[in-house]
Amino acid sequence: MQYENNTLYYIYDPMCSWCYAFEQSLSSLQSQLPAELNFKAVLGGLVADSNIPMPAETQAMIQGAWRQIENTVPTVRFNFDFWANNTPYRSTYPACRAVLAAENQSSEFAQAMRKMIQQSYYQDAQNPSLDDALISCADQLALNIDQFTQDLHSPETNNKLSEHIQFSRLLGVSSYPSLRLILKDEIYTPPVDYLDSTKTITYINALLDKHLNSKTDSPCIRQCTLNDQDVCLGCFRLIDEITDWTYASEPERRTILSHAEQRKTLYNKNLIQADKQ
Repeated sequence: MQYENNTLYYIYDPMCSWCYAFEQSLSSLQSQLPAELNFKAVLGGLVADSNIPMPAETQAMIQGAWRQIENTVPTVRFNFDFWANNTPYRSTYPACRAVLAAENQSSEFAQAMRKMIQQSYYQDAQNPSLDDALISCADQLALNIDQFTQDLHSPETNNKLSEHIQFSRLLGVSSYPSLRLILKDEIYTPPVDYLDSTKTITYINALLDKHLNSKTDSPCIRQCTLNDQDVCLGCFRLIDEITDWTYASEPERRTILSHAEQRKTLYNKNLIQADKQ
């Protein structure tokens, strides 16, 4: 995956309770988004696969978050029967793969599956860490269940989830929900407001109005791939250098470009040496 200009990215996890709390504001935000901008959702992948039951202290922590959300966002309520009726697992990757498996049948099913998983988890007290709950969600959306089940466990779906997670890292995301706006190869972080989307829309419109003319252009060439050292092999900047570019002064940008050029030179040198061996 590589980012696209004039795009607002929403980075989330279908089993993130704060993402669930953001749904109403997100819907309002999408309806008010300027026509010049595209909207794309990215799966951050909150917690990897695990078949180990969730520890009691983790269960208490999440229940505490649910109560905090109910106090913060009055329209959001949770069904706490989930904790009595299920053996919870700290694993959200299955739900993430379910979104991708649904999307594989039609792009319109990605958002529908996200909302169905949230309904299943937070209202119906089902466990979307398990296949049965996810297949039930797919059935309610009238998906092809055989295809959905196959895609849910396919290497292709798992690879696509890895791409989403890596892309979210490239955007500098470490918590969910998050928003990232790309304008002229610059990455901006619009505010997330759970009660009112006005602040976010105002922020986005202000950026669009400024035209974003920079003296030092971003070195991004839209070939965004991170290596093991979190260096982008397209522009050879570190993640922090990419996310800080917007706010960097001209001298700081020149320093970033100098370091990136040094990394690129060393990378190419190592490639040449590897070819000779």
